[in-house]
Amino acid sequence: MQICGFGWQNRVLDATLTADAQAARLPVSNLRNQQGAPSLGWRTPGTAAGLALSLSAAAPLRAISLHRTNLTALATWTVTVSSGGQPVWTTNGGPIVGGQSVVVAPATLAGDTVRLTISDPTNPDGWLDVPLAYVGPLWQPVRNFSTDSTTGRALGQDSLTSLAGTEFVDARWYQRTASIAHQSLGDADSAVIEQILRVAATGQNILFLPDPGADSGTLARQALFGRLSGADLSNPFGAADRHAITLTMTERL
Repeated sequence: MQICGFGWQNRVLDATLTADAQAARLPVSNLRNQQGAPSLGWRTPGTAAGLALSLSAAAPLRAISLHRTNLTALATWTVTVSSGGQPVWTTNGGPIVGGQSVVVAPATLAGDTVRLTISDPTNPDGWLDVPLAYVGPLWQPVRNFSTDSTTGRALGQDSLTSLAGTEFVDARWYQRTASIAHQSLGDADSAVIEQILRVAATGQNILFLPDPGADSGTLARQALFGRLSGADLSNPFGAADRHAITLTMTERL
């Protein structure tokens, strides 16, 4: 198991985005939105499309992910990272689990162009919705998070109970959450966590991978992309270079 990773420098937000196809009112530039609703994302008029991110200069890249999509389990996608017009890494994207998928390079790459190609020919909608994406580096603290950490869910439900006690539930949304307890951050790690929380405070989505080295199916199942907040930073071990904080993540809907 690898040490957990945080993606907080999303190059989708500042790169030049171009797509092979896009719906008139749902262009690829919508990937810069922070909301995961299909009505606010990038939509293609067919079931296959390509997306390219172009950066002004080569930059560190390691994690690429898609979130809140309408892609089915039969969808496939590929990633090509290039620098100066030359490919430096090409891989097949992982499986789609709950509308999301993640790929992590074995090590940080330097690239100025990222090309994604997506195909889902049996998609019953007849089009592709990709509301959220992350392309960028992955930061890992020196030591891993605590086993005191938990995962959960927040449910959006309208519930009506009859006089006889019969319950009628209208499900609205299902949002995954995580409480990430870290009890052994060094001074340098704490400084980065502060930077991440400052970015998250603006409403920008953060990618969290509990185990970046996991198999692709586990990556897709465990990844969280959404809002991040943090409790106070403490010093439970006195003068030692060890700090503790609990971070709260909520999946962006």
